[in-house]
Amino acid sequence: MKKKILFFFSALLLIGGLVFADAEKDYKSGKPWIDSNLKENVVSSQRPSPKDDYHLYVNYDWLLKNEIPEGEKGINSFSQVQKTVEGNIIEVLTAPDLPGHDAELVQSLYNAILDWKSRDALGVKPLQPVIDQIKNIRTIDELSDFITSPEKTFLVPKFVWVGNTVKPADSLSYITQIGFDGFMLNDAAEYKKRTDVGDRYYQAGLYESKAMLTRLGYSETEVEKMFNDMLVLETKLAKKAFSNAQMHSPDLIRRGNNAFSAKRVASLSPGFPLMRFIENNGYGEAKEFLVPAPRRLSVLNRVYKKENLELIKAYMIIKTACNYSGLLDSQAYDAAVKAENMVIGSKGKVEDKKMAVQIVRNMLSTPLNKAYLERNDLSELKKRITKICQDTVAIYRNMLEEEEWLSEKTKEKALEKLDSIRIHAVYPEKWIDYTALELKGLPLVECIKAIVDFDRKLDLAHTNGKVDRTLWLNEELLIANAFYYQAENSINIIPGLMGSPFYYEGMSQEALMGGVGVIIGHEISHAFDTTGAMFDKDGNFKNWWKRKDFKAFKKRAAKLIAYYDNITVWDGMKSNGTLVQGEAIADMAGMKAMLRLAKTIPGFDYKKFFEAFATNWRGIYPVEFEQFLNYNDPHPKFYLRTNVTVQQFDEFYDAYDIKPGDNMYLAPEDRILVW
Repeated sequence: MKKKILFFFSALLLIGGLVFADAEKDYKSGKPWIDSNLKENVVSSQRPSPKDDYHLYVNYDWLLKNEIPEGEKGINSFSQVQKTVEGNIIEVLTAPDLPGHDAELVQSLYNAILDWKSRDALGVKPLQPVIDQIKNIRTIDELSDFITSPEKTFLVPKFVWVGNTVKPADSLSYITQIGFDGFMLNDAAEYKKRTDVGDRYYQAGLYESKAMLTRLGYSETEVEKMFNDMLVLETKLAKKAFSNAQMHSPDLIRRGNNAFSAKRVASLSPGFPLMRFIENNGYGEAKEFLVPAPRRLSVLNRVYKKENLELIKAYMIIKTACNYSGLLDSQAYDAAVKAENMVIGSKGKVEDKKMAVQIVRNMLSTPLNKAYLERNDLSELKKRITKICQDTVAIYRNMLEEEEWLSEKTKEKALEKLDSIRIHAVYPEKWIDYTALELKGLPLVECIKAIVDFDRKLDLAHTNGKVDRTLWLNEELLIANAFYYQAENSINIIPGLMGSPFYYEGMSQEALMGGVGVIIGHEISHAFDTTGAMFDKDGNFKNWWKRKDFKAFKKRAAKLIAYYDNITVWDGMKSNGTLVQGEAIADMAGMKAMLRLAKTIPGFDYKKFFEAFATNWRGIYPVEFEQFLNYNDPHPKFYLRTNVTVQQFDEFYDAYDIKPGDNMYLAPEDRILVW
């Protein structure tokens, strides 16, 4: 089951507009290129030569013409495709004659979200009893009773969560995982060395906490004290927590693959009532537990003491209030949006219909997909995309066969993995059944609670069970994206991506290959990036490499990491090669596969191909969001996804007559292709 994150139920929605954080910084000081994701950099520049800054050369007119819409985190090719898809979704959610239980579910949730009259009449009443229960806790025993009672703690942080996931070493089996709450400042690293991003999270969280809790009778002084007490507790909890950058490190797979017996788990938590929590949430029969961060359990047990009771209560009150804000009345929702704007540098808010679509898509993806397909016949699209995926796999096979640095033994295993890739194109043939879920007539908070309870029951059924490979691990189809899943060894090319510039009727062969073709190649390449390479053809965490080959692979990746590390985004900020290595490897390998195909096509126009590729990555963001992405996003910045990728290929140099001394030139010995 996909673990759903309630994006719209906290302060920190990643939406935005263009607001510059620090007027003293020189945002044009990037090297070797300016960050053209920042509109001000484009406005103050002239269109460069393709020899100087290829991304800006291709996208200059689009970047000048477009502005970040009200309430959005930015605008890019993906968001423009998403806008069209969301329009189609609204037709589904408002169609009076669409039959079936799935349509009833998604329309009930959509209507509950937009029923501001009922939401405003309730105000903060749904939150009041939850806060009162926390406030009235007097002892650690009472705290334990509360934390281990799932019926009382909806949207209350409980330090840990429990749920089933695919077992890393056995992709056909489920294992019960123990995870941990996130941090108010977003990243454990912020509690060791605060950045500008952490400062913005602090101010936003404090603002939202005051906006919510003063409505429940707290004074601003009391809220500020609780907020800072919460941070004192989180500082303790962050000491052994993985940072966001570490969470994206390939090494985390190995470090986090800790399968423990129930007895061992109990021994790790002598103070915090973990086993009682597991039992009361329905997972008491689990035979084995995945504990990616056992040291966090040790810290939690040291913190979970009588002397910290007031800090713990502050932690729970503050974060519960923020978790509820997006679900309550218009005043609470507006406070949540303002807090988000403070973090990301955005302004205004999205239209209510768009906000509602995003919540429905996140919470009820399967019923929404099924209702969407009732209204939209995508069977022909499924055939076409399946064929393109199959053709790309065949191209990739030839590419792998020619890798001279791989031994024949490792190459054989790589080809086995490639041939075993599952192609998930457009929509699955089998779906999770939601007929037991009922939402009609429920107010919004009760709708969300019912969905969360239903999903938990689905998940409980997986305890100690086997994975049904006829189901897709992720049934999210209506988002402009594509995915690779190691546990399935699957590429997922979904209808939410099917729009201009990625895929559209009448596009040229060059545009097709530079659009969805490169993206399909990219997703295949994730099977062989620095994380995917640690999983075998069946999705198991298992070594299939000869030692010398893996050493050579890591050496090639290290060269890529070093190159990205030396790129200056702007004054005082560098790109993070370790963070973006997997996506950068996939970008380059996906392009290499398409360029191999191009060699077989008479009269192929390489300029059209490279321009189509650059068009994929056009985008405009606030500087605050760009800064956030630099610390947290495993994808290279858009302008780097264009420029660094094309730099690696002779075909680009030939198409644009790039020579030594040109800014886009990278000497052959300095190029960083891993595959």
